[in-house]
Amino acid sequence: MPTKKEKVTFICDLDTKTELEHWAKQEGQTISSLVGSIVAEALSARQDKKTLKKEAEPEPATIHELVQRNINKLRRRTGVRNLKLIASAEVLPTKDDFLLIMQALAVPEKLQQKLWFATYGNNSNYQKGVENGTI
Repeated sequence: MPTKKEKVTFICDLDTKTELEHWAKQEGQTISSLVGSIVAEALSARQDKKTLKKEAEPEPATIHELVQRNINKLRRRTGVRNLKLIASAEVLPTKDDFLLIMQALAVPEKLQQKLWFATYGNNSNYQKGVENGTI
């Protein structure tokens, strides 16, 4: 019977094929339908696991924590030299480096503000920087 679905082939040993045939027969399905169901279930479980991981990880409270979590990505995407020192809280990023980090990680604006104030304090003119485009 023709289908508009995509076809995927995989290689397995004889024991696996025999077990799949037996299982499919018990379920009243073809091997293809059975494997499709197994893969769909596995993909759903994988997506659920990703969602739980995202929900379980709280947003970073400091720029140091953000850099520490994303140091490899930042090394590839920015020219910030002191990433290791920033991650270990030995130094603060320059304001330009802060901006590069936020852009490279596509950090939402509310979190940017929170991290800015946690890093530089309330007297750091965040709003002026936003207004003149330096943040």
